[in-house]
Amino acid sequence: MTAPASAVRPVPTLSGSGALAQVRETVQGLERDGRHSDALEFLLAALAAVLQKSRDLELLVATLRRAGLGTRSERVNPEQLALLLDEWLKRAPHAADDPDALARDDAALTHEIEQAEAQAVTPRVERKSWRTSAQVERVVHTHDVPEAEKTCAVCGREKKCLGYDERQILDYVPARFVVHQHRVGKYACGHCKDGVTTAEGPPEVLPQRSADASLLAQVVVSKYADHTPLTRLAGIYARSGAEMAVSTLADWVAAVAERVAPIVDVLEQRVQRAYVIGTDATGLKVLDPSSAAHIQKGTIWCYVGDGTDVVYKYAPTGEGETGPWTFLHGRDGYVQADAASVFDRVYNGKAGHAVEIGCWAHARRKFVDLQDTDCRVAYPLQLMARLYRIEHLADARALSPPERALLRHERSRPVLETLQRALAIPLPNEPPSSAFAKATRYVLNQWTALTRFLDDGRLRLDNNCTERQLRSVAVGRRNYLFAGSHEAARRTAVLYSLMRTCAQHHVPPLPYFTDVLRQLHDHVPAADLLPDRWHARNTAARAQ
Repeated sequence: MTAPASAVRPVPTLSGSGALAQVRETVQGLERDGRHSDALEFLLAALAAVLQKSRDLELLVATLRRAGLGTRSERVNPEQLALLLDEWLKRAPHAADDPDALARDDAALTHEIEQAEAQAVTPRVERKSWRTSAQVERVVHTHDVPEAEKTCAVCGREKKCLGYDERQILDYVPARFVVHQHRVGKYACGHCKDGVTTAEGPPEVLPQRSADASLLAQVVVSKYADHTPLTRLAGIYARSGAEMAVSTLADWVAAVAERVAPIVDVLEQRVQRAYVIGTDATGLKVLDPSSAAHIQKGTIWCYVGDGTDVVYKYAPTGEGETGPWTFLHGRDGYVQADAASVFDRVYNGKAGHAVEIGCWAHARRKFVDLQDTDCRVAYPLQLMARLYRIEHLADARALSPPERALLRHERSRPVLETLQRALAIPLPNEPPSSAFAKATRYVLNQWTALTRFLDDGRLRLDNNCTERQLRSVAVGRRNYLFAGSHEAARRTAVLYSLMRTCAQHHVPPLPYFTDVLRQLHDHVPAADLLPDRWHARNTAARAQ
């Protein structure tokens, strides 16, 4: 009598030199007992284990290969995607609703995008090897012919000037330091000894610090926009003739951060009132003598309001209590983030009643990681790419938010319905621990949050805008490695907030910080010094 399935010996771990002998011994034993079906089942289970192990190893090799190259690109080669799609259709020819419709729909969408871009009115920019803005000084040099050659050699009359050929040459004048020595007069009466009268000296941007606003702005912009460590900056300044200690530069940075902190406080309030807030986080090493390794890994939380205003907040840990639970406390509007559990309280009423907006970049990323090992990701990637191309079409047509929402209902909703069906079909037969199952479950579990963009044209498909802000922090910490203290990390967050907000509003940071430091000395309200308001006011003043 055939033994029940539970009595069949378990499949061995297929690794090591004795694995094959172990499988052979087990199968032969089952055959001797007449349990042929059990032997077949055992072989199939062993084969499935080998295939699963092989797939996991292929994925690991592909991941290590990407990591070894030093870059992590999420771009999908169209030719590679086409090959993956062909392979997937060979294995599952009925998985797609209409395989031929994929190519037709993509070709039609491409044609629409090209037409919209051709009809868009774009300013024509003269192509040069370089261009300069209005702030670059222009010096006109006139080259004239000698006086003797201005007289005609034939008739002796004076030649007429026909005009000038123009040729532009770009020159670079190295930065230079200028010491302004102020002599402050002092007067006293030699008879009545009434005291000393001293002339009013130059204004101090920062009390008891012998640095002008232009130099202070140059230091913070070099570190937080150009990612130059202060040690390297000190060497650069020494080559220009001004030797200063790194500790002096660090003191200036700290003082500037404290000076502009009220502006960031106003910026923080504006971000909290934004229609959509995007959020994400990254790590930052901080020197901490109280920790075992003298270095603690803190967290920089980033919050982006409506894609323009950027605020960073430093926390010694990555816990939600010191991050989004506090900053987003009481929030009832849109919040866009990944599906990390740290954000759950912001949505479920414990810290706020925010409306969750999913991120298609995170969802897509899990499928991109499998493109070298699993052809089944081709179809989902194709459909996700179409969602982005529809957004491209809306951008090319310069649609308003209501028009964009209408386009999404007409074009994106059918794509999403097809994607949901395509992901749901293979999931029941997929091992729960496989990477494909995890990628699929992420999308299906987050489906409501991922599809909320359909109903509001002001919502974005992904949270990439926030991730781009964190890239600046990542590049900076690669150069300066760590913050000197927890307080220094908080000041870093303050300066990054203004630096990245300037970038989002297309405000040049150097003139902004130079002027703002002087205006703060004159007690100008912090709200008037937000980057976009400062830029609008200066632009209007130049136009007059």
